[in-house]
Amino acid sequence: MAELKRAEERSDRPLTGWKAIAGYFGKDERTVRRWAATRDLPVHRVKGDRSGPVFAYVSELNHWLVSHGQMVDGHGQMVDGPQMTPPRGRVPGRWLAILGVMGLVLGLAGTVGWRMAPREARGPQVVEVSSAESLYLDGRYHLEKRSAEGIGRALGLFAQAIAADPGFTGAYVGLADAYNLVSQYTPSSAEESYPKARAAAERALTLDPGNGPAHAALGFNAFYHGRDPQAAMALLQKSIALDPDNARAHHWYALIAMQNRDFTVALDAIAMAQRLDPHAPSILANKGLILFHAGQTQAAIDILRPLAQSEPTLLSPPAYLATIYLATGRSSDFLREYRRAAEISGSRPALAIANAAEAGFRAGGRRDMLRRMFAEQQRQHAQDNEPAFKLALTAAMLGEDVAALGLLEQSMLRREQDILGIRLEPALFGLHADERYKSLVAAAGFSPVD
Repeated sequence: MAELKRAEERSDRPLTGWKAIAGYFGKDERTVRRWAATRDLPVHRVKGDRSGPVFAYVSELNHWLVSHGQMVDGHGQMVDGPQMTPPRGRVPGRWLAILGVMGLVLGLAGTVGWRMAPREARGPQVVEVSSAESLYLDGRYHLEKRSAEGIGRALGLFAQAIAADPGFTGAYVGLADAYNLVSQYTPSSAEESYPKARAAAERALTLDPGNGPAHAALGFNAFYHGRDPQAAMALLQKSIALDPDNARAHHWYALIAMQNRDFTVALDAIAMAQRLDPHAPSILANKGLILFHAGQTQAAIDILRPLAQSEPTLLSPPAYLATIYLATGRSSDFLREYRRAAEISGSRPALAIANAAEAGFRAGGRRDMLRRMFAEQQRQHAQDNEPAFKLALTAAMLGEDVAALGLLEQSMLRREQDILGIRLEPALFGLHADERYKSLVAAAGFSPVD
């Protein structure tokens, strides 16, 4: 009975997202989406949320396999279902195994109370996938890669989805999210991409004024482009009220709370985002960053190092590790991760800074590393390739507080996105008592520094 109970629990566990469902079958995502559209694969979505994550129950997937003449073997791989008449002579072990699996699945289906009820009684299912929605879903997949190539593909797919169905709200939200992120992962101008993101989100709200994900996209835009933390938090709170199951809204909310050093709120929000979308590497990476700034350095490293290995093209894990190692004095580790991030991004200015830092460290340790970094950052800044805010951090680590404050003021005047880290960055802790610094924090829209 105990074994049967455990088997029932395994069969009733949910799989969240197309990736997890596809992995259960050992297939790619496009295949299982096609099955959902053409072969009645029992995949569900939260009612009323066309842009939210899909999920499926293992018991229902197993029943679907049996009804379509296929099974999942003991290793989780699909096998053809048995013919009605077994081979003559001795029954081979494989045949017995297949019959045993079929019996277990059918028995569990009866045990857990499966009913051949009307479709409506089993919850909302994804039965038809329009061409616009299919393009949108493909776009979401590529956007989550958080790479220049992935975001470029996502932009194209969302545009195609809009062309296929100009009334499909989700495609406009996807377009807004992609334009919100593009300047962070490509050389694209933030001053060009953010207005496009805002326009796409507003178009989505014109089609559906109560769309939660569209409000989340506007909240992200209000923070990173509008530099208005309070307005951003209000929009994200509204988004969550409209759609509590939208992982992106909780994710963005966590990042803004982190920048304001409200780590209790940030950790709660990122935990909710991860619960809603447990397969998103970007959420896991930002969980690591929040943990670091909350004082849990080793916990952050324990998340980010394996993630960097499993997602070798994702920029955030090595970039965050470089931040952690620089702040904690682990210069050799910093140099390794900084170079890795520069190589992933393909940024020539970042690679030049990496070269200068490495040469400085070889010549005279951490102090010379910072000096040569700063000199190269100044050269890149003169060519508009490096934000003043990053120079301010290096100047502060060198103990040049006056220079750091001047660079922070310059960053504020230039409306650099990086200035949003002014209250968060450990390199600036030595400036917290300075009145010029306090004025800059207030001008950035954050709570006063303790």
